[in-house]
Amino acid sequence: MNLMNMQNLHLPFYALLFFIVISFPLVLHAEEPGGLKPDSWLMLGPVTEHNPVYHDVAGIDGTAWSVTQLLEKDLARYQEWVPAEGDPVSWSRDRQLEWRRVTADGEGLLELPDGSDGMHDLLWVAGYVSADRFVEGSFTLHGHGMMRVFLNGEEVATKRTVQAGDDEEAGSTSHSFEMRQGKHMLLIKMVHPADSGLSDWTLQASFDGGDHTGSLVWTLDPSRTVLQRDISNAPAPAAVSISPDGDLAAVHVRQSLPPDGSTESRIDIRKTSDGSLFRRYAGGTTVTGMQWVPDGRRFSYTTSGNNGTDLWVVDLDTGEKMRLMRDVKEFAGYRWSPDASFVLYSLREEHKPGTHGVLRYHGLQDRRPGYHRRTFLYQLNVPEGTTRRLTAGLLSTMSGSIHPSGKEILYMRSHEVYDEAPYGKLEYVILDLQTMEIDSLFSLNTGGAAHYSPDGNRILVMGGPNDFDGLGVNVPDTMLANDYDTQAYLYHRDTGETEVITRDFDPSVSLARWDETGRYIYFVVTEEAYERIYRYDTRDRSFRKYEGGPDVVHSMDLASNRAVAVMRGSGASDTPKAWVIDFTRRNPQARVLYDPGADAYRNIRFGEVKSWTFENQRGETIDGHVYYPPDFDENRQYPVIVYYYGGTTPVSRAFAGRYPKELYASKGYLVYVVQPSGAIGYGQEFSARHVNDWGKIAGDEIIQGTRAFLQAHPYAHPERVGAIGASYGGFMTMYLLTETDLFAAAVSHAGISNLASYWGEGFWGYQYSGIATRGSYPWNRHDIYVGRSPVFHADRIHTPLLLVTGMSDTNVPPGESLQMFTALKLLGRDVAFVAVEDQDHHILDYNKFFQWKDAILSWFDKWLKDESNWWEVRFGK
Repeated sequence: MNLMNMQNLHLPFYALLFFIVISFPLVLHAEEPGGLKPDSWLMLGPVTEHNPVYHDVAGIDGTAWSVTQLLEKDLARYQEWVPAEGDPVSWSRDRQLEWRRVTADGEGLLELPDGSDGMHDLLWVAGYVSADRFVEGSFTLHGHGMMRVFLNGEEVATKRTVQAGDDEEAGSTSHSFEMRQGKHMLLIKMVHPADSGLSDWTLQASFDGGDHTGSLVWTLDPSRTVLQRDISNAPAPAAVSISPDGDLAAVHVRQSLPPDGSTESRIDIRKTSDGSLFRRYAGGTTVTGMQWVPDGRRFSYTTSGNNGTDLWVVDLDTGEKMRLMRDVKEFAGYRWSPDASFVLYSLREEHKPGTHGVLRYHGLQDRRPGYHRRTFLYQLNVPEGTTRRLTAGLLSTMSGSIHPSGKEILYMRSHEVYDEAPYGKLEYVILDLQTMEIDSLFSLNTGGAAHYSPDGNRILVMGGPNDFDGLGVNVPDTMLANDYDTQAYLYHRDTGETEVITRDFDPSVSLARWDETGRYIYFVVTEEAYERIYRYDTRDRSFRKYEGGPDVVHSMDLASNRAVAVMRGSGASDTPKAWVIDFTRRNPQARVLYDPGADAYRNIRFGEVKSWTFENQRGETIDGHVYYPPDFDENRQYPVIVYYYGGTTPVSRAFAGRYPKELYASKGYLVYVVQPSGAIGYGQEFSARHVNDWGKIAGDEIIQGTRAFLQAHPYAHPERVGAIGASYGGFMTMYLLTETDLFAAAVSHAGISNLASYWGEGFWGYQYSGIATRGSYPWNRHDIYVGRSPVFHADRIHTPLLLVTGMSDTNVPPGESLQMFTALKLLGRDVAFVAVEDQDHHILDYNKFFQWKDAILSWFDKWLKDESNWWEVRFGK
């Protein structure tokens, strides 16, 4: 809600939604003339308003104030209202309102309270219309007074006139709607002007959904299933960080707002002991890059404007705010030295290789967006404010870590190479800040982050199994390790030797942090469908797993002076929250620090999520889980959507995401997530099956698992099964359709149809293939590049297929989908192509994201539910 506006009006609407009283649905049938007519409403008010003083004096625009302005002025952000019977509203210091239930007569006519003599009356009525399928229709409101009409918080109709007289003389307003499956809030703000001559004030509503009016239900119960707008618009933690002593945590909360997806953000400083709010920073300039200063209770952040970036420091104890840098152009990030005596920051420099539209590519990376943009390191001395440049040259330098003494830094440089897959190396370099001498330590093919130990004698390095001359490989000689299965290494500076610490550890490393003693390393790892926390003891070389907390840890920050961590996390049907865990306790348990989306989701019902596994032909257990509809009934049969991984990362149990399983389940689908061979997080031998497979092993397991799932679950409809995947998963969708007619419909987003063209044309294709097809090329492995490419076997496809892609995709070019579209059109098969203009591999534009989701769900509704009208309204027959 717009609290700033409400404070100006002395209307504390934050008290609006404290209690819910559930009322039973009122099922109104459509056989009666006029369609669906609500016979009860929730009502708030009336509230009386005087004319403002000088209302009859013309303003600067030459017009005087009118009661229409009272109608059109927003008193709250209506998209956040969720009225429920009994909910209190604090209107003013002297008056409390409450949503109450009122009843209309047998014809749906609602008599409204009599107006106040000489004063204007404001009144709100609300209710919910539920649709069990997509319905195209309209509603009409008849009433004597002025009305503003909101559907799901969006203004859709306005009536600015007043009609005195009997019910037949009441005016009306109407709105045509396209109502998705789910529950939708109708809110009407009404104004009864003073001296309008109205003696009787009424409201009557009717809904007409054509042939599907019977699918509409009117209710006063706000509880419902999740909609995409809930997922897209709910506030969520975007980043978290923790103070050096572990007592305070910063939670950066971000929220997207309709209608264009503009964002609001704030930073909450919360006590880790109980989650209570210590300080809030909101409004004004958007802040980013918040970090805790290593000494004291101070934090820093950046603000950006047309003139550049400013770096600020705030002292929480004194309230003092100091600007360290002003109007810095092309600012690219920063980090504090351990003693807070300097800031290491990065600036971008960009070279434009040609201005005539004709240019030569010198290397394979020349075509990539941002390739000609370099970043270099600078040092800002604090508090002196002096700066010096640390790196220059041809290659970008990326900040890795600062030595505990502050006397040297570790940075990385990326080299393009062509004699060894995956055709790039990351060089790790130490720079002495006093002498400016460098020491190049090593180069890794698939290297990642690196961190000094607290004593500075060891460096924790992330990399693939084949790095450090294959030190991390743990697969039979007949297999090739999957370098996306990230390992952790310790490089000893005194000896120059390296040890691998995760080779016999099945999970794949996502993130690592040293504790303050240097004895323990805390890892966030991919373990099956989870992202979990483990602790590694460098003395006895053992791992400890921490149970509880979210299914998926998205990010974690560990206090520098105490083993306390704050993290962002979510889970299957568990919305994003900030969590805290104190590792110093005997039995550490993660607990919720703050749930910024609690109000947004408090009326949302989710279905159960259950694990389900099967045994593949090798006798191995293949993992999976199932999302159930919220109102699941085992005596019914449900259509099924099967979903599988993209890239080589398993489908996690994280909430929602780009392919929100909770949303699919809310539409009445069973969603079966299967984790076939090739995914990381199940051990190196399991992930190695991704290398040089391209479909065969994983595809066979998806087919076998789907058949086993259908046989084991009689409520899963065997003839209404859909398949969906994206990127590598989009390839898998197309591949599956060349192998089986098991599926009744399928969706491929940004899928690969021709492995050779993706290898050469995709901006990252040759490097991804350098791992996924290690040692194999179009000229030496026709069995893969032709035999596994779906477009060469398009004649086998008989399943209706939706191909959807961002038309600016540089990862998997649109031509991959277009090739398959061309083939299937010429073969006369059921195929559709949806192009999302100006979007890359991921659909990020706010409104296009909604339309993209509509395409996917309406396609499945058409083929798996025999409900084609949503697809036809959106995309034609």
